[in-house]
This record gives sequence, C-alpha cells and structure tokens, in this order.
Amino acid sequence: METIKVFKDRLTGNLDTILSAMGFSLGVFIVSLYYLINLNQKDIGTAVLSACLIYFLFRKKFKSEAPVSSEKDRLKNRLNLSFYLVFLISVLVYSMNLYYRPISYFILICTLAAIIASEILYVRKGDKVAPILLQIFLLSILIRAGIYYNFPSLMGYDAYFHAGMAKLITETGAVPPIEVSSKYFYYPLAHIFVSITQLMGGLDIKDSFFYSIGFADIFSTAGIYLIGKKLEGPQMGLLAALLINLNNHNIVSGITNITPGSLVLCYFIIILYAIFSEKPGLTQTGILLMATVLIVLTHQLTTFVVLLAIISIIVGKFLHNHLYESLPTSTFSFNYILFFVICLQTYWMFTYVTPGTSFFEMIFRPLIDVLQAGSSYSSDELIMGTATNQNSMETLILHISYLALPFFAIGGVLTWFSRRDAEKIDKFSIALVVVILYSFAYGIPLLGMRNFLTSRWFPLIAVFLVLVAASYMLKLVSLFNSKKAKISAIFIIMLFFSFVMVTTPGINKDNPLVGKETTVRNQFKNIEIQPVKTLSAVYSGNILMDAPYDSCLFYRDPGYNVDNATYFNTNQVESGEISGEHLVLLRRATLREPISINVPDRYGVNIIKPLPAEFFNSFDAPEYALVYDNSEVLAYLKESKEVKK
Repeated sequence: METIKVFKDRLTGNLDTILSAMGFSLGVFIVSLYYLINLNQKDIGTAVLSACLIYFLFRKKFKSEAPVSSEKDRLKNRLNLSFYLVFLISVLVYSMNLYYRPISYFILICTLAAIIASEILYVRKGDKVAPILLQIFLLSILIRAGIYYNFPSLMGYDAYFHAGMAKLITETGAVPPIEVSSKYFYYPLAHIFVSITQLMGGLDIKDSFFYSIGFADIFSTAGIYLIGKKLEGPQMGLLAALLINLNNHNIVSGITNITPGSLVLCYFIIILYAIFSEKPGLTQTGILLMATVLIVLTHQLTTFVVLLAIISIIVGKFLHNHLYESLPTSTFSFNYILFFVICLQTYWMFTYVTPGTSFFEMIFRPLIDVLQAGSSYSSDELIMGTATNQNSMETLILHISYLALPFFAIGGVLTWFSRRDAEKIDKFSIALVVVILYSFAYGIPLLGMRNFLTSRWFPLIAVFLVLVAASYMLKLVSLFNSKKAKISAIFIIMLFFSFVMVTTPGINKDNPLVGKETTVRNQFKNIEIQPVKTLSAVYSGNILMDAPYDSCLFYRDPGYNVDNATYFNTNQVESGEISGEHLVLLRRATLREPISINVPDRYGVNIIKPLPAEFFNSFDAPEYALVYDNSEVLAYLKESKEVKK
C-alpha cells in the first residue's frame, strides 16, 4: 500500500509534466506521418507539439492572477475612451457599405477586442466588472449584427426550415403537424420562443430570430464570466466571456445558422453555472432540473453532448476523490445524471423520425452495425486530410482559425493538471471534460459514423475551452514583469486571435479575406430575392437553380409547392443538357462567385466552383425563351407560353 501511495503522489505531482511530454511526442509523431505517408494533418501536430513545448519550458515561471496597477494610470482611461470611439467608427464604416464589409471594418473589430482584453488586466477582486461586460456585449452584438443584417435574407441552411416552422406557429397559433415539422414536431421550444418574440414585438421572422435566440446567445455568456470568476477570479471570467463571443464556432452556431441547438447552448451555460455554484441549494436545484427538461425538449444531439459533458464532470470529480483524496462527490450528482438519462432516453424512444423509427433507433442502430460489421463508409479522407490548392498564407490563416483556441486550451489543460491547480476539484474535472469530449468528437467519425454530427459539438465544447484558454493566456502574460509589456502582450494576442476568428469564410461570406474560391455566399440581395417571389407567383412547374440560391424559396409565393424546385448537379453543368421542362434561374454572380454543385452519384458530396460560362451561355438557344431579366437574375423556359416577361 505504501508503494501505491508513493506512486500515486509522484503521478499527481508530475501529471502535467508527463502529459506535456506525451503531447509533444504525439505532435512529433503526427508531423512525421506527413512526411512518411502524406498524412495531411501536420498543422494539428504542430499545434500540439508547440503548445506542449511552450508549457514545459515556462511551467515553473507562471504566476497567479496579478492585475496591473491602476493608480494614476492614464492608459486605463484612454483605453476606455478609445473603445467607444473605435466602436462608433466601426458602426459608421459598416453602415456605409451595403452587402460588403471592408478590411477596415475587421481591423476595427479586432482592435476593439484587444482594447477589452487590455482593460481586463486592470481588474482586481472586488472591482466593478459591469462596464467591461457591457463592452463585451456591445462588441458581440456588433459582430453578429454585422453578419446577420448585411443582407436582407436569412443566413445559413437549416435556419430557413426553422424560420418557416416558427412563422407557421405565429400564423396558426399551433405547432405544425409532423408532416411539416418532421422530427421537430417533438422539439418545438426554440420555434415557440421565436414565435412569442415575433408576436410580442410585432417583428418579422428575421428580427425575431435575432432578438430572441441571437440576444440570448450573447447575454448567456455572462454565465461564463460567473463560472470563471469562481474558478480563478474576475480576470479569467471576463477573458473567457470575451473569447466565447469571438470564437467562430459560437458565432456560426449563434447567428449564421441559428437552430434549436443555439438555444441549447444557452441552457447549457445555465446548467453549468448551477453545477459549479458556490452554494448549491433549492434554488440551484430547481434551475438545474428545469433547464434539463427544457433542453431535452429543445434539441436532440446537442442535448446528448450536454449529457456527455456532465457525465465527464462527474467522472472527473470521482477520479479527483481517489487521486487527491478530496471530499467525496455528493450523491446529488449521480441522482441528477440518472434523472437526465431517464428523461433523454424516454423522450428519444417516443419521438419518431419516420413512422416506424424512433429517434433512439436512428441514432444507435448504426452504432451497433459499426461495432458488428465495421464502418459503412471510408474514413481515408477524414484521416489523411483534404488536399487544397490554396496558397500558403491562406492555408495558414484558415488552419490557425480552428487551432488557435485549442492551442491555448492545451496549455490551460496542462496547467490545470499541475499540482497547484489540480488540487481544485472543479478545475481538474473541467480539464478532463476537454480531453474526453475532444476524444469523442474526433473518434466517432473515425468509426465511420455520421449520425452523431460531431462537427456541431464544438460550440458546446468551446464553453470549456475558453475557460482553460483564458487561464493560460493570463499565465503567459504573467511571464512579463513590466505593466507595459503585459498590456502589449495581451493586446497583440487578442488582436491576432480575433482576426483569425472573425475573418473565416464561415462567418464572412460577403468579403472572404481567405478562401475566396471555396466560399459560397448564402445570403442574398433584394434583387436576387425578387425573381423568386415574382416567378413563383405565376409559374407552378419545376424550377431549376443553383445551390444555395434555392434557399430563397423561403420567400416564394405561398401557393408555390417547394417540392417542385431543385438545383444544378455536375451532370447538367458538364453536359449542358437539362432534361424535362424547367424554369431555369441563372444568377450572373455565379460566373464569378463559387456555388455548391451537387454530385448525384455521391450522397452529400458537392463541388464548389463558379458556373462555367459555356453552361451559362448554353441557354441562349432556340429551345429556351428568356422570360425574366432584372440585370442580376435571368430566367429561361422551354415553353414560353406559360410565363410572360
């Protein structure tokens, strides 16, 4: 027993060093495979090995939270004043450019983020944090409104379905039948929430989404601050709140493609705050149970990720009890997990995707098939990585955009596994959650399973990433001794971090700074929306268009059957032949902007490229009649008698 105790003490005392050495070795191994077998994941390997190496070299020099002195400091007042000045300039630049946000706008956004981060260094325990939280919220609203309102249409793909469902609830006062709502007939809370906002505010459906789920997604990040404050102090809490509002995964989930999963994120933060509350009692228990029931009724797979995260927290506390001999985990935790599992499993078993298939069967039947017979599709591309034709600078920026937060999070996880921090049970459990959820998020696709949609897990995982990343950023800044050096360091870190986050193609489709050749614009101008409104009112047959222009069918005439519309595939584009009678819509923008062209023989596979001029010009033929032209959109019809120009 004495030997076991000595071994355990050595393990817990050097856990961060052991893990950093293992991480460095793993990073070297991944990079080596790039040169040995052309494994195109060297960027991930480089991020892992560099994060572990930096931590290993500087781990003994990290200091605790130490705010810079604000006595007789003019810079603090200048930072506060400059934030509002730059904010007003940003609004002015945005308002002067329709359908386009110039590079100056993004530079100003990044400057605002860097100013806030610099102000955070002045915060001491007991200081008022409301002014900085307000600045974080204003910056978040500016980023999200800049994306959301740059075009009159909605943004995203799933967002149109959910908007249509919410609109029907507003018009009829009831949840649409399962034939219309599909599986969301059983998960209508987000749509009802949007409908209530629309009715109470007299808003259109676009504004209703922004003022309900969009704002909820922003203001719920105050919960991140409260959790971070409890774990490590107000500096870490504020920086974590800033990071989650800048993280591109959360921006995508919260505004560019709003779904019920966006609302789940808000409930998730509430649940975590209740779990990590300093004084758990009847109020916290009530909030926890109510939020759990709401989350089960809101979405399916994102709720499953919430369950995995909470189980991981309990596992972390259990391990901490045995490794560090902390106080035993209360039975309430296990009772709550049991309550969550029963709620989720019961609801999944009685909600249906098809008349004969419950949601539970749809999710777990492929899992059983994989375990018994192996993968149903090849994972070679996932493992090897997709080859790209982008230049080195574009590739670097794109890769940094999804590796920047994990890079700082790796250092934070190692820090929280160190003897000094790991003795705190909450820090240890959160660090373990990051490890477990990332293992699932990358491991499940390697099994050949797609039905868990692990790419949608990352906004939820980011809730934990920003906590450990914020802690590590502050420790990196603590390496500097002078006040000016600390402020300069955090300013530069946040300036570059925010730049790679807000310029990614996923959230910057009007002016992609990188990936122009592969960025598909899915927001549309009024001049592009109007043809769909006009033609669907007088034509009831098949309409053929590009994807994602087909999402403008959301604005179609109420009498037009959306099932009569489809979009171009590679066979049509390559041959120039369109079989059957169709009304063909061609946007002139598709000659210079890439669109998504479906590959009919491969499910879910699309080619991203502009339409060839040859295909575009092939409709200037005797068998096609030009029936509509508004300078941006052309409409051709084989039988011109049914529609008049």
